[in-house]
Amino acid sequence: MPVRFSCTSFAPVGSRLAVIGNCPELGDWSLERAKMMEARLGQGRLQSEPDFHWVDVELPQAQQGVEYKFVEFCGGGGGVKWEETAGGNRHVVLDGERAGEVQLLPVEKFGTNATESDHTASFYSGVKQRGEISVRRVTSQIFIGSCPRSTQHIDYLRSLGITAIANFQSEDDCKRNCVAGMGMEENAQAVRGEYDRRGMQYIWMPTADMCSEGRTQMLPRASHTFAELLRAGHVIYSHCNAGVGRSVSAVCGYLTFVLGLTDRQMQHVVASSRPAAFFDFEALRRARPSFDGTFGKDVGTRAHIDDEFCKRRDATATTLSNTPPGTSRVRFSVAYATQHDDGSRVVVVGSCPELGSWDVRMALVMESCGPDFHVADVALPMPAGHKIDYKFVALSGDSERWEEFSIGCNRHLEGKGDEHVILPVARFGQLYGDQKQREEAMAVIVP
Repeated sequence: MPVRFSCTSFAPVGSRLAVIGNCPELGDWSLERAKMMEARLGQGRLQSEPDFHWVDVELPQAQQGVEYKFVEFCGGGGGVKWEETAGGNRHVVLDGERAGEVQLLPVEKFGTNATESDHTASFYSGVKQRGEISVRRVTSQIFIGSCPRSTQHIDYLRSLGITAIANFQSEDDCKRNCVAGMGMEENAQAVRGEYDRRGMQYIWMPTADMCSEGRTQMLPRASHTFAELLRAGHVIYSHCNAGVGRSVSAVCGYLTFVLGLTDRQMQHVVASSRPAAFFDFEALRRARPSFDGTFGKDVGTRAHIDDEFCKRRDATATTLSNTPPGTSRVRFSVAYATQHDDGSRVVVVGSCPELGSWDVRMALVMESCGPDFHVADVALPMPAGHKIDYKFVALSGDSERWEEFSIGCNRHLEGKGDEHVILPVARFGQLYGDQKQREEAMAVIVP
């Protein structure tokens, strides 16, 4: 039974962390047999940034009373530092939290129970003093970090493919920790023009700093806003001052409220990507009823409908009798309500001849499986690395309704050499579904 031990630590680059305990699998308190841990950021972290350390250890399922601690092997022959915890040794408590087959213990902080203020100061004071921006990727569409301090920082964010900025600084924060040279000291909204000029969406949700109640009030709206942006294909940069508290909470709310991750799963996803993160579990607990009351019915209904669409997709018989050599059988499916009595239909049009080469007259016509769901199979040349762009188009009489995405792109299909490819069920006009986001988030824990 693999069990994941993990912690964050400000140990200098070059030091190694290990977990040691009172059973053979953890070395029986022998430093020579301690389990060495992997560092997620390693040499790539900033000078004052903590790192995330982890290791999976096979423990017998029936083993009880396992105690452990983390130890730091200091670089350059500097000896060994044992963590000091107020309650003595740590204890392994397996409570059913897992990712795949891996049992997840809570992410700990090496030898400390520092307050949010102390934890943030340990990290952010150096970042601010050096005029840096600290950016960490959580998933392909979610980044967390500190506030931009120059137009060069904004250009850097754009170079990462970020299309939407979610700012959780208060008005006073914006004036004290601002992008220099554009008047934010007097007008907190002055930065909006810089994002507009770069074609980036800017969402400002002022939230009090170091305030659990402020985060509680912010979380429902922020979580829902993130869901809408990500479904539309945006890449979000969530920031406050340090990228430790408020911006982290917004991402945590999205992962738990919308995607359905447990608090433990969410903690592992975020901490391994953003080791400086501070987790306000109490704010998440208090905000959940408000989110459920306002948006929860939509989320629950959406998940149920998506599950039903997946069953219908998988139950539909293929229309292809065979696939020519060198091709893959690809199944497209989309949720979109049409009217059968007026000849309405949905087609797939794309960048290859089999999908009409962007000519809707030659596009692949989908089979309607009821008035709100459509499926099509086609044989496509899909060698590994081959890419095809496509969109769904709704046709009714002489009118055409093409999918439009706010970030101005197409859907993408990339070949992996598979014989059969079943694409996720799409929703017309929404680039990505919640299931794609969930799978990607969970892959942060267990690739």
